Amino acid sequence: MAPWSQGDTPGAAILIIQEGQVVLKKGYGLANLESQKPVTPDTAFLLASVTKQFTAMAVMMLAERGKLKYDDPLSKFFPQFPPYANQITVRHLLHHTAGLPEYEDLFLETGKLDPDYPRSAKAPQSPFEPTSQDTLALLAQVMAPRFAPGEQYEYSNSGYVLLAQIVEKVSGQPFAQFLRQNIFQPLGMNRSLLYDETRPPVPNVATSYLLKNGVYRDIDYTPLNAIYGEDNIYSTIEDLYQWDQALYTEKLVKAATLQEAFTPGTLRDGEATEYGFGWWVHTFLGMNAVGHDGSWLGFKTVILRFPDQRLTVVMLANLHDIDVGDLAFKISKLQLTGNKAQ
Repeated sequence: MAPWSQGDTPGAAILIIQEGQVVLKKGYGLANLESQKPVTPDTAFLLASVTKQFTAMAVMMLAERGKLKYDDPLSKFFPQFPPYANQITVRHLLHHTAGLPEYEDLFLETGKLDPDYPRSAKAPQSPFEPTSQDTLALLAQVMAPRFAPGEQYEYSNSGYVLLAQIVEKVSGQPFAQFLRQNIFQPLGMNRSLLYDETRPPVPNVATSYLLKNGVYRDIDYTPLNAIYGEDNIYSTIEDLYQWDQALYTEKLVKAATLQEAFTPGTLRDGEATEYGFGWWVHTFLGMNAVGHDGSWLGFKTVILRFPDQRLTVVMLANLHDIDVGDLAFKISKLQLTGNKAQ
């Protein structure tokens, strides 16, 4: 982390957990260049797509309570979709095999979305800032999926926006409230929240940056900033310690339920994907690994877990140019083998 430890750049917060013990919990670089505020373990970062595992957990909790089934069709929750929604299931959405196009592309195609983003939060805001409900309405206008549901794997932010909308429909609660009452509060994740159209304040939050022509530029604004499910949880490495440790227990769901999250999806032809419910499923150095990375604005995030070795590496960065995935695997190799990272 030496390149981001000189006191004049954005940086990252890193957490290493081995056998439940914190091996490292440290901030590197600055959370805000203007104020020279350093990154600390209490600095909040946008999790970007690491949010997906929380959305999947909300769905699993409702499934375990008998409120929905993984094989329920999308049309059960949103009959406004065309007939193909009878073939798309909750499981397809979780596994990224539903075939829906990316909502961001659809919004750009409407011509209503200002395409000049991401940009500084100090810049003027766009006249049209769609919500998750707007996204649901837009996706319901798609006349045909990109492929038959279950036929192939294609990573889909749209699918996870729909999953959050399903949680709202089934629970009768705003997604932010469901997460707070069912996950964040029970685990003591008091610095974690979902950002939605209510624009809640995020205390002690990092500003995110892009290095362009040798200058760090803050890029915290897009007109899509209130859309959630696929993104939009803010958290800290200290809170993510609580999340990681809860996944070894049955505090949230039963072990058998959670195991589905770490089980790769299967396509129609029987081929396995490398994605469960909100988690990548890998092997590394011959060991089972599950994890997820995220990237939005200048935020780069990753959680990498080796459940059998009880090792977890979390890295939350506020600079687009930091390759958090590569660094997380290097850190993991050091912890798992003691060898110098290559």
